Amino acid sequence: MTAFRKLLFVDGVASAFKQCKDVHLASGLTKRFQHLICGSIGIGLSYGYLQANPTWTEKSSDPTRLTGHYKSLSAAAPPLVEKVEAAKYPTATHAEHVVPKSELSREQILIEKLELIPHPEGGFFRETYRSGATPMKSCGQTDPSGALMPTEREHGERNVFTSIYWMLNKESPNGWWCSNMSDHVHYYHAGAGITYYVVHPDGTFETQRLGPNVEDGDVLQFEVKGGALKACHIGDADFTLIGEAVGPGFDFRDFRWVTEAELESKLSSVDFTKVAKLVKPDQRRDFGKYYDANKKQ
Repeated sequence: MTAFRKLLFVDGVASAFKQCKDVHLASGLTKRFQHLICGSIGIGLSYGYLQANPTWTEKSSDPTRLTGHYKSLSAAAPPLVEKVEAAKYPTATHAEHVVPKSELSREQILIEKLELIPHPEGGFFRETYRSGATPMKSCGQTDPSGALMPTEREHGERNVFTSIYWMLNKESPNGWWCSNMSDHVHYYHAGAGITYYVVHPDGTFETQRLGPNVEDGDVLQFEVKGGALKACHIGDADFTLIGEAVGPGFDFRDFRWVTEAELESKLSSVDFTKVAKLVKPDQRRDFGKYYDANKKQ
């Protein structure tokens, strides 16, 4: 029986098909049933040879050599050959080899990929640029090793320019009322729109929405002059990701929280009532801990 199996396998499963076909034509079986029986016999006999000769599979572990053994079968029974080779050498197109889609939300993916950390103004951030210096290294203050420009502020010089990613989400939907001495340009990147409230240096009050729906009045970038008061929120949205460019470069010594009394003195009673909830309850300036969290990662 071993010799018969070897003959069938080497000469090709095609010969088994032919022999079976001759037998079953004489018996009057239908063509489809003939193919089913012949295919089963051909595969069974080939498998029997492999079981009886385990050293053959060891010597033929190279896919290119194995394909050579199947070459004589290709013309006679290509569907069978394709199934056998696919079973022994599955590719990435097979369902069991497809990598499952990530269960992370879009927000979580952005936080992870952009390496965002908690921000003292709320949400998450990452400093991505500081003129002539390594971002994040100076922990939110001027880096003397970078490109500097003179100012009349505390400690004089500032880095010329800085930029960050900033994200608000459901757990932290508000950007609290604050003021910075430097000009800020805000850029929409991803997620829902974000509503800004600004009290400009000349005292005018403005509401502006930064977001993707330009046809509905959103803007893709929004400028806030140094010395203005500003706050923002995303409402019930899942998250918003924006960018902020700051010049002269950001330095926490140029930043302050806005008190309820100051805000009330600059707004009408109607406007104040609408935005007073965005005054930060705890206005401590413990900014260092946010960068310490980054260093632990």
